[in-house]
Amino acid sequence: MNGRAGRRRFPSAAAAVIAAAVALSGCVTASAGGARIVVAQFGNATDDPVVISLTGLRPGQDVLLTATATTPAGEWRSRALYAVPPTGAVDTASQQPITAPYVRPDAAALLWSMSGPSVSQADLKRAWAEGPVRIELTARQQGVEVATTQVQRSALAAQSVEREVSVADLARDATATGDAVPPANGPGLRVGTLYTPLPTLVHPRPAVLLIDGDDDAASGAFAARRIAAIGFPVLTLPAFGPEGQLPGSAALSVQTFDAARAWLARRPGVDPRRIVVYGTGPAAPLALWFAVAEPGAIYGAVSASGPTAELCASASGAPSLLDDGRPVPCADPARTIADTPILPLGRIPGPLLLACGTADELLPSACDWVAAGAAARGPRAAGETLVADGSAGELSAPPVIPVGLGDLPPQIAQATEDARVAFWSRVTALLEGAIGP
Repeated sequence: MNGRAGRRRFPSAAAAVIAAAVALSGCVTASAGGARIVVAQFGNATDDPVVISLTGLRPGQDVLLTATATTPAGEWRSRALYAVPPTGAVDTASQQPITAPYVRPDAAALLWSMSGPSVSQADLKRAWAEGPVRIELTARQQGVEVATTQVQRSALAAQSVEREVSVADLARDATATGDAVPPANGPGLRVGTLYTPLPTLVHPRPAVLLIDGDDDAASGAFAARRIAAIGFPVLTLPAFGPEGQLPGSAALSVQTFDAARAWLARRPGVDPRRIVVYGTGPAAPLALWFAVAEPGAIYGAVSASGPTAELCASASGAPSLLDDGRPVPCADPARTIADTPILPLGRIPGPLLLACGTADELLPSACDWVAAGAAARGPRAAGETLVADGSAGELSAPPVIPVGLGDLPPQIAQATEDARVAFWSRVTALLEGAIGP
């Protein structure tokens, strides 16, 4: 019994024939008013909260709820089976599923638990960060469709304006202000991307300089747009040199970072006293290094699931950071945490957020690094750490978006989604708390 067909009008004789056929086929008859899928959206962006519930179902018979998302990179799907109580209503926020790719009640689980095709990182960004998404929700009882609805989710990219920033942009700005000119090795190369929030900011706000480790769901493509969506300007820099070079062929230089920071500080809507540096994925230690090394220019820092020491890019000593062409001293990544010099995080003048997941398979020692960093930070670290129990390392991806979760066991996937909600709540509070008078 299709919910869409149920809105059509039939002559009474035809209706009787259809009713008889339905009865013979075992179709579920919904309660008065018919079955409905109710979706409450708190904003329509891809990562905004959603509450899904069902009403008017036939009590005592299970309902299969499915979600199918259509994206430029293919379809993502999820399904969950719920028992229908005597009220005929299923509240996914409070009711335990019988079978599902998650283990606890969750109002938006059907969306973030979707799995899809194996695609490139670029296609993943296009699907879930740059393009709108149409999601069809369908409810079936005894194999017959009883309700359906569509949910339109606008792209993360729709909440900000993007501008490419080149080496030439930084050089022109530095020349005009008398600052040091950044390295001119390929002035046409793209240094990064500026994301300016919509609507245009009226008063200066803290800004984020994001060093992008391009680590799947934790990449700058998602994190930067999320930060811009909550109202703060963001400039992304790749962790390894200007874009256009082979990954790993050139470490990020202190001079490029400083030129980018100075350029960002002079943008309209940016409070130059409140620059926060954020490192995604393997770039997390670089963010902490700059926050410690330049406390007069960097106000605060965010680091998720990364070491709290400046480690070399390899055991052979390959640098991850250059200063005037010379390698910045780094520690052997093969050494134990106890034998590695932890960055003196107490030097950071403003807020710091260190986060980790206890089930991080890529960096099993992530929470040990956070503990070492908190010790180096001192008493202020008490409210600046997020240790997400049972979460994988992809906890800094925006919530509700089904990226980085599909290959995880249901319990870890749900713990990771919970950690994402908590992480972004902390990031929002950090940036809002940094707004100056």
